[in-house]
Amino acid sequence: MSRIYHLSYDAINVEKHFGKDNYKEARRYILCVLANTGFKNISSYCESTFLIEYNTEQHKLFNYLQINLKQYFHYSISMMAVDKFGKEIASHNPKSILNLRLVVEKHDLSCDKIKKDITPY
Repeated sequence: MSRIYHLSYDAINVEKHFGKDNYKEARRYILCVLANTGFKNISSYCESTFLIEYNTEQHKLFNYLQINLKQYFHYSISMMAVDKFGKEIASHNPKSILNLRLVVEKHDLSCDKIKKDITPY
């Protein structure tokens, strides 16, 4: 059964870690970190939130994100609850344009010139 994780984040100091007002670079860093995890799908319905779907429960994910994100971001990650039938227990009021933007970001994502180290998953 696939599992969905909810990740919300805020950059600790964008200027210091990613450049003056460079929120796009901060977001690209997080997307590159997440790309290493082999997610099945990723969605974004709020500015600094991702819903990340995996084929199975990810036992290493919390530790992996702590290693790669704690220096640069305040964040919260949780596994979404499921009912006895395996359906996620969640409600959304999405801003759909944000998810469309994420589709383009994923398509154009290049992690080759990222200026921060990312550990292997």
